[in-house]
Amino acid sequence: MHEASADTSTQTTWSMTVKRHNFNPHHCKFEEKKLALETYFSPKYHGSGMSQKRFCEICDINYHTFCAWVRAIAGDVSRIEELRRKPRSKSSGSLSGLSEPIRELILLIKKLNGTWGPLKIKQYLFRHEQILIPQTSIYRFLKGQGLVKERVAPVAGPTHNRGFEYPYPMAAVQMDLMYLRLASGLTIFLVTMLDDFSRFVLTAKFIPVKTMDAIIEVFSEAVKQYGVMEHLLTDHGSEFVSWQRFTRFEELLANLEIEYIASGPNKKENQGKIERWHQTVRQALRDRGPLDYSSEAQLWIRQLADHYNYERPHQALGGLVPGDRFFGIHEELSAELERYRAGKREGQRVYFACRIGERKIVVSGPCENALSVLVDGVRIRSDKDGASESQMSSALGHVAQLDKIAASKACGATEDESADDASPDRSQLEKK
Repeated sequence: MHEASADTSTQTTWSMTVKRHNFNPHHCKFEEKKLALETYFSPKYHGSGMSQKRFCEICDINYHTFCAWVRAIAGDVSRIEELRRKPRSKSSGSLSGLSEPIRELILLIKKLNGTWGPLKIKQYLFRHEQILIPQTSIYRFLKGQGLVKERVAPVAGPTHNRGFEYPYPMAAVQMDLMYLRLASGLTIFLVTMLDDFSRFVLTAKFIPVKTMDAIIEVFSEAVKQYGVMEHLLTDHGSEFVSWQRFTRFEELLANLEIEYIASGPNKKENQGKIERWHQTVRQALRDRGPLDYSSEAQLWIRQLADHYNYERPHQALGGLVPGDRFFGIHEELSAELERYRAGKREGQRVYFACRIGERKIVVSGPCENALSVLVDGVRIRSDKDGASESQMSSALGHVAQLDKIAASKACGATEDESADDASPDRSQLEKK
């Protein structure tokens, strides 16, 4: 009878309430929580022995959410005020969760990289310093300092597959040009070659005139330094291809047995990775200001490429830098960083990660007298009594010995080959 005579106004009040907020009592307004609890614990409902589940059905409240409210006040109506959300303190950027050295470090990173947001700063701190800070803490601190802009919703563009990448380094390289106007009004052109798998900038060089000879020269220097790629992706620019004949650049690629892929017009997404690099270059140039001379531009772009390859964390790479992927140490480094994320390396840091021949080495530890070396995924631990230097020397000597054995085997396998039988790739490149 009591159920049939339930107040209809109460049902109407709760018809559009907290059903969408399952298991979390803190998303609903405090007035709604108070109304529900005072109504339930009133003699009209609770005194009649009505169950919580039946009360929730009548008032259209999510049962699990209401139970969470009851547990939070331990069934005592006088404690309803405890459900009121406490106002968040608006400090001037001096958050208690961030120590003074961390705040100074964040400000320094933001000063040196003005376009970086909280996520990239978080990834930089974790990749290079093994300091794990929530992104929201960095955002609130920067907002309190007036160093973060209001977020603007991105403009929706055409949909396409954004997740494609080649499976390993040098499987495909993207190549493209962009122009730059110096302070004197002179126009120069930036030639960039970027690895598709790792986003590693193989070369970035300014040329005064956009000619095929200049393109071949830049391409040849990159191949001499990093080797021959399997695929090369460009647009249909006249410096690469011609509609009338087979160009010298295409002939060079054919001699090197490189599969050439020239994207069609208005297909910028086919070279999205190098277009993103161009965006980084333009943004850095806006922050710096116009360049005066071409020699100054060459030095500037070289420094920017090094920063892009080895310092700037890449969101598409999970916070790693392109150099980690290009040199094949990303798996070992990611596994080591996950130990820091799990709290198993508290007070320690990764000092460096490198690749020597085919060996992948990660050196980490709390200090120089207690370092440990990870060689090809196998950890060689050092003692804590100061004997780490000899252990590290022996570990690196063991790696060098393995490389010598592998090199001797490789020389024995090719001993019967003619010394004049040079690589066709190298010979064709030298001719060009």
